[in-house]
Amino acid sequence: MMRALLWLNADGPSDELIAQLIEGADIVAGVDGGSDRAIGSGFEIDLIIGDMDSLKQQDSTAPRVTLEDQQSSDLVKAIEYLYGKGYKEFDVVGIEGGLESHQLGIWGALAEAPGDVGITLHSVRSEIHRISPNAGQTLVEVPIGSEFSVFALENCNLVTVIGGKWSLNGESLRLSTRGLHNIAEASTLSFSSDGILVAIINR
Repeated sequence: MMRALLWLNADGPSDELIAQLIEGADIVAGVDGGSDRAIGSGFEIDLIIGDMDSLKQQDSTAPRVTLEDQQSSDLVKAIEYLYGKGYKEFDVVGIEGGLESHQLGIWGALAEAPGDVGITLHSVRSEIHRISPNAGQTLVEVPIGSEFSVFALENCNLVTVIGGKWSLNGESLRLSTRGLHNIAEASTLSFSSDGILVAIINR
């Protein structure tokens, strides 16, 4: 399954983690001004994608794909474009800091993306997995004792979480504080749902 690394125009995580993610990626795409971040950190990118309204880097030889639809964010447009090219798994970096509206927009992109797309956001402090009903059971490897949280991005009626101190078994979950804190008691956490969830694993 083809995997893309998307670099947004914000902070984090470490260059070491990004280098590891690049090793597993089939393509590295700078999303608009995220291209400047990538190049400024010494990384090469294969593609620049977005509406180009915040791009400053003019000397990159990477091809550009201009997507001008203002009804969705550059992140959603980048995912949808690459999804159409056969990419089904996405790692996203450069998600920290910036305006609160941009932060919420990233979470909105997780809800808006095509149903069978796998998305993992990477920050300095956490790894955030999109749990989609189309993916069936999602397994995440974690160190035992890790702290994690689960939030619903839409109303869900059949949420199952296995491997934590507090489990859910086919239960309802809404956007609330119910899944705020849990502790991994197994090295593999299992998630499934009939709606979009996010599982936030603390590093």
